[in-house]
Amino acid sequence: MESRTQTISLDQIDDPRIAIRSELDDDELNELMADMKLHGLIQPIVVRAVADRYEIIAGARRTRAARLLGWGLIEAKIVEVTDDEVFSMRLAENLQRKDVDPVDEASYVGELMLRTHKTPEQIAEVLHRSFAWVQARIAVFSMSDELKAYLAQKRISLGAALELSLISNPRTQSYYVNWAAQFGVSVANAARWRNAANAAEERQANATPANPEEMRDVAAPIVYLKCAECGGEVPQELAAYVPVHQKCPPPKEAAA
Repeated sequence: MESRTQTISLDQIDDPRIAIRSELDDDELNELMADMKLHGLIQPIVVRAVADRYEIIAGARRTRAARLLGWGLIEAKIVEVTDDEVFSMRLAENLQRKDVDPVDEASYVGELMLRTHKTPEQIAEVLHRSFAWVQARIAVFSMSDELKAYLAQKRISLGAALELSLISNPRTQSYYVNWAAQFGVSVANAARWRNAANAAEERQANATPANPEEMRDVAAPIVYLKCAECGGEVPQELAAYVPVHQKCPPPKEAAA
Protein backbone atom coordinates (compact mmCIF):
# COMPACT_ATOMS: atom_id res chain seq x y z
CA MET A 1 0.00 0.00 0.00
CA GLU A 2 1.55 3.28 -1.13
CA SER A 3 1.42 6.13 1.36
CA ARG A 4 2.91 9.46 2.30
CA THR A 5 2.53 11.69 5.35
CA GLN A 6 1.95 15.42 5.15
CA THR A 7 0.17 18.28 6.87
CA ILE A 8 -3.09 19.24 5.18
CA SER A 9 -5.86 21.77 5.80
CA LEU A 10 -8.87 20.59 7.77
CA ASP A 11 -11.02 22.48 5.24
CA GLN A 12 -9.94 19.96 2.59
CA ILE A 13 -11.00 16.92 4.60
CA ASP A 14 -14.41 15.24 4.24
CA ASP A 15 -16.10 12.75 6.56
CA PRO A 16 -16.05 9.08 5.52
CA ARG A 17 -18.49 8.10 2.77
CA ILE A 18 -18.69 4.53 4.07
CA ALA A 19 -20.53 4.85 7.34
CA ILE A 20 -19.38 2.94 10.39
CA ARG A 21 -20.54 4.19 13.76
CA SER A 22 -17.81 6.28 15.35
CA GLU A 23 -19.62 8.84 17.51
CA LEU A 24 -18.27 10.04 20.81
CA ASP A 25 -20.35 11.07 23.78
CA ASP A 26 -19.63 14.47 25.34
CA ASP A 27 -17.35 13.11 28.06
CA GLU A 28 -15.24 11.12 25.61
CA LEU A 29 -15.00 14.06 23.22
CA ASN A 30 -13.95 16.46 25.98
CA GLU A 31 -11.36 13.95 27.18
CA LEU A 32 -9.95 13.55 23.66
CA MET A 33 -9.85 17.32 23.14
CA ALA A 34 -8.02 17.83 26.44
CA ASP A 35 -5.49 15.16 25.53
CA MET A 36 -4.89 16.63 22.05
CA LYS A 37 -4.58 20.15 23.47
CA LEU A 38 -1.93 18.95 25.92
CA HIS A 39 0.01 16.49 23.77
CA GLY A 40 -0.94 17.39 20.22
CA LEU A 41 -1.80 14.75 17.63
CA ILE A 42 0.18 11.66 18.66
CA GLN A 43 -0.78 9.58 15.62
CA PRO A 44 -1.64 11.02 12.16
CA ILE A 45 -5.11 10.46 10.79
CA VAL A 46 -5.42 8.34 7.63
CA VAL A 47 -7.05 9.72 4.49
CA ARG A 48 -7.26 9.02 0.77
CA ALA A 49 -7.34 11.50 -2.09
CA VAL A 50 -10.72 11.99 -3.79
CA ALA A 51 -10.42 14.48 -6.66
CA ASP A 52 -8.87 17.59 -5.08
CA ARG A 53 -10.03 16.73 -1.54
CA TYR A 54 -9.40 14.03 1.07
CA GLU A 55 -11.70 11.46 2.66
CA ILE A 56 -11.12 10.24 6.21
CA ILE A 57 -10.37 6.53 6.52
CA ALA A 58 -9.23 6.43 10.14
CA GLY A 59 -9.30 9.26 12.67
CA ALA A 60 -12.78 10.76 12.25
CA ARG A 61 -13.03 11.44 16.00
CA ARG A 62 -9.56 13.03 16.15
CA THR A 63 -10.50 15.20 13.16
CA ARG A 64 -13.69 16.33 14.88
CA ALA A 65 -11.80 17.18 18.05
CA ALA A 66 -9.19 19.13 16.02
CA ARG A 67 -11.94 21.20 14.39
CA LEU A 68 -13.51 21.98 17.77
CA LEU A 69 -10.08 23.02 19.07
CA GLY A 70 -9.83 25.48 16.19
CA TRP A 71 -6.91 23.82 14.44
CA GLY A 72 -6.40 24.78 10.83
CA LEU A 73 -4.02 21.97 9.87
CA ILE A 74 -3.60 18.32 10.78
CA GLU A 75 -0.99 15.70 10.05
CA ALA A 76 -2.35 12.96 7.81
CA LYS A 77 -1.14 9.74 6.22
CA ILE A 78 -2.39 9.69 2.63
CA VAL A 79 -2.92 6.19 1.19
CA GLU A 80 -4.12 4.76 -2.11
CA VAL A 81 -6.80 2.15 -1.37
CA THR A 82 -9.99 0.68 -2.81
CA ASP A 83 -13.46 1.01 -1.26
CA ASP A 84 -13.20 -2.52 0.18
CA GLU A 85 -9.83 -1.74 1.71
CA VAL A 86 -11.25 1.48 3.15
CA PHE A 87 -14.04 -0.44 4.83
CA SER A 88 -11.60 -3.01 6.26
CA MET A 89 -9.33 -0.29 7.65
CA ARG A 90 -12.20 1.67 9.21
CA LEU A 91 -13.62 -1.52 10.65
CA ALA A 92 -10.30 -2.46 12.24
CA GLU A 93 -10.09 1.00 13.83
CA ASN A 94 -13.64 0.87 15.22
CA LEU A 95 -13.10 -2.56 16.74
CA GLN A 96 -10.37 -1.08 18.94
CA ARG A 97 -12.98 0.92 20.82
CA LYS A 98 -13.93 -0.33 24.27
CA ASP A 99 -17.67 0.35 23.95
CA VAL A 100 -18.35 -1.78 20.87
CA ASP A 101 -20.76 -4.60 21.78
CA PRO A 102 -20.86 -8.05 20.09
CA VAL A 103 -23.91 -7.10 18.01
CA ASP A 104 -22.11 -4.08 16.52
CA GLU A 105 -19.03 -6.21 15.95
CA ALA A 106 -21.19 -8.82 14.22
CA SER A 107 -22.73 -6.17 11.98
CA TYR A 108 -19.27 -4.96 10.97
CA VAL A 109 -18.01 -8.48 10.26
CA GLY A 110 -21.17 -9.43 8.38
CA GLU A 111 -20.97 -6.29 6.26
CA LEU A 112 -17.31 -6.97 5.55
CA MET A 113 -18.16 -10.50 4.37
CA LEU A 114 -20.92 -9.21 2.10
CA ARG A 115 -18.73 -6.45 0.65
CA THR A 116 -15.52 -8.36 0.12
CA HIS A 117 -16.61 -12.03 -0.06
CA LYS A 118 -13.69 -12.89 2.20
CA THR A 119 -13.60 -16.18 4.09
CA PRO A 120 -13.69 -16.19 7.91
CA GLU A 121 -9.99 -17.06 7.90
CA GLN A 122 -9.20 -14.05 5.70
CA ILE A 123 -11.33 -11.75 7.85
CA ALA A 124 -9.50 -12.94 10.96
CA GLU A 125 -6.23 -12.02 9.28
CA VAL A 126 -7.47 -8.60 8.14
CA LEU A 127 -8.85 -7.70 11.56
CA HIS A 128 -5.99 -9.29 13.53
CA ARG A 129 -8.49 -11.38 15.48
CA SER A 130 -8.71 -15.11 16.16
CA PHE A 131 -10.69 -17.41 13.90
CA ALA A 132 -12.93 -18.31 16.88
CA TRP A 133 -13.68 -14.59 17.45
CA VAL A 134 -14.75 -14.18 13.82
CA GLN A 135 -16.87 -17.35 13.89
CA ALA A 136 -18.70 -16.12 17.00
CA ARG A 137 -19.50 -12.75 15.35
CA ILE A 138 -20.74 -14.50 12.21
CA ALA A 139 -23.05 -16.56 14.44
CA VAL A 140 -24.32 -13.37 16.12
CA PHE A 141 -24.90 -11.82 12.69
CA SER A 142 -27.31 -14.68 11.90
CA MET A 143 -29.20 -14.59 15.24
CA SER A 144 -32.85 -13.59 15.56
CA ASP A 145 -33.52 -9.90 16.14
CA GLU A 146 -34.97 -10.76 19.54
CA LEU A 147 -31.80 -12.49 20.69
CA LYS A 148 -29.59 -9.73 19.27
CA ALA A 149 -31.57 -7.11 21.20
CA TYR A 150 -31.12 -8.89 24.54
CA LEU A 151 -27.43 -9.45 23.78
CA ALA A 152 -26.90 -5.75 22.98
CA GLN A 153 -28.72 -4.83 26.23
CA LYS A 154 -26.39 -7.20 28.12
CA ARG A 155 -29.39 -9.14 29.45
CA ILE A 156 -27.90 -12.32 27.98
CA SER A 157 -24.17 -13.07 27.79
CA LEU A 158 -22.47 -13.80 24.48
CA GLY A 159 -21.73 -17.41 25.46
CA ALA A 160 -25.34 -18.08 26.49
CA ALA A 161 -26.67 -16.34 23.39
CA LEU A 162 -24.52 -18.55 21.15
CA GLU A 163 -25.95 -21.66 22.84
CA LEU A 164 -29.56 -20.45 22.64
CA SER A 165 -29.16 -19.56 18.96
CA LEU A 166 -28.60 -23.27 18.25
CA ILE A 167 -32.11 -24.25 19.41
CA SER A 168 -33.66 -25.40 16.14
CA ASN A 169 -37.33 -24.63 16.73
CA PRO A 170 -37.91 -20.83 16.54
CA ARG A 171 -40.84 -20.84 18.99
CA THR A 172 -38.96 -22.95 21.50
CA GLN A 173 -35.90 -20.75 21.08
CA SER A 174 -37.96 -17.61 21.71
CA TYR A 175 -39.38 -19.17 24.90
CA TYR A 176 -35.94 -19.91 26.33
CA VAL A 177 -34.50 -16.58 25.15
CA ASN A 178 -37.22 -14.61 26.96
CA TRP A 179 -36.83 -16.74 30.07
CA ALA A 180 -33.06 -16.14 30.06
CA ALA A 181 -33.51 -12.39 29.56
CA GLN A 182 -35.91 -12.21 32.50
CA PHE A 183 -34.24 -14.53 35.00
CA GLY A 184 -30.67 -14.94 33.68
CA VAL A 185 -28.88 -18.07 32.56
CA SER A 186 -25.32 -19.40 32.64
CA VAL A 187 -23.59 -20.72 29.54
CA ALA A 188 -23.74 -24.25 30.97
CA ASN A 189 -27.49 -24.03 31.62
CA ALA A 190 -28.12 -22.56 28.18
CA ALA A 191 -26.26 -25.52 26.69
CA ARG A 192 -28.46 -27.92 28.67
CA TRP A 193 -31.59 -26.14 27.43
CA ARG A 194 -30.31 -26.34 23.86
CA ASN A 195 -29.57 -30.07 24.12
CA ALA A 196 -32.93 -30.86 25.73
CA ALA A 197 -34.95 -28.76 23.28
CA ASN A 198 -33.25 -30.18 20.21
CA ALA A 199 -33.53 -33.76 21.53
CA ALA A 200 -37.27 -33.29 22.08
CA GLU A 201 -37.62 -31.81 18.61
CA GLU A 202 -35.75 -34.76 17.09
CA ARG A 203 -37.92 -37.31 18.96
CA GLN A 204 -41.06 -35.63 17.69
CA ALA A 205 -39.72 -35.50 14.13
CA ASN A 206 -38.80 -39.19 14.21
CA ALA A 207 -42.07 -40.39 15.78
CA THR A 208 -43.87 -42.93 13.57
CA PRO A 209 -47.30 -41.59 12.58
CA ALA A 210 -50.37 -43.85 12.72
CA ASN A 211 -51.02 -45.76 9.51
CA PRO A 212 -54.24 -44.38 7.97
CA GLU A 213 -54.84 -47.70 6.17
CA GLU A 214 -54.84 -49.60 9.45
CA MET A 215 -57.21 -47.12 11.10
CA ARG A 216 -59.70 -46.93 8.22
CA ASP A 217 -62.20 -49.51 9.58
CA VAL A 218 -61.72 -48.83 13.27
CA ALA A 219 -64.85 -47.34 14.81
CA ALA A 220 -65.31 -45.90 18.28
CA PRO A 221 -67.31 -48.21 20.60
CA ILE A 222 -70.97 -47.30 21.14
CA VAL A 223 -71.93 -46.69 24.78
CA TYR A 224 -75.56 -47.49 25.74
CA LEU A 225 -77.45 -45.92 28.65
CA LYS A 226 -80.74 -46.99 30.30
CA CYS A 227 -83.66 -44.71 29.56
CA ALA A 228 -85.19 -43.34 32.80
CA GLU A 229 -88.69 -43.40 31.30
CA CYS A 230 -89.05 -46.71 29.47
CA GLY A 231 -86.06 -48.64 30.77
CA GLY A 232 -84.80 -49.39 27.27
CA GLU A 233 -81.24 -48.88 26.01
CA VAL A 234 -80.32 -45.66 24.20
CA PRO A 235 -76.95 -44.73 22.60
CA GLN A 236 -75.12 -42.17 24.73
CA GLU A 237 -74.82 -39.73 21.85
CA LEU A 238 -78.64 -39.73 21.40
CA ALA A 239 -79.53 -39.50 25.09
CA ALA A 240 -81.13 -36.37 26.54
CA TYR A 241 -79.80 -34.91 29.79
CA VAL A 242 -81.72 -33.11 32.50
CA PRO A 243 -79.82 -30.88 34.98
CA VAL A 244 -80.03 -32.18 38.56
CA HIS A 245 -78.45 -30.85 41.77
CA GLN A 246 -75.51 -32.96 42.88
CA LYS A 247 -77.14 -33.44 46.33
CA CYS A 248 -80.39 -34.66 44.86
CA PRO A 249 -80.80 -38.41 44.32
CA PRO A 250 -81.30 -39.62 40.75
CA PRO A 251 -84.85 -40.57 39.61
CA LYS A 252 -85.83 -44.04 40.78
CA GLU A 253 -86.20 -45.25 37.23
CA ALA A 254 -82.63 -44.13 36.37
CA ALA A 255 -81.22 -45.66 39.53
CA ALA A 256 -82.94 -49.02 38.93
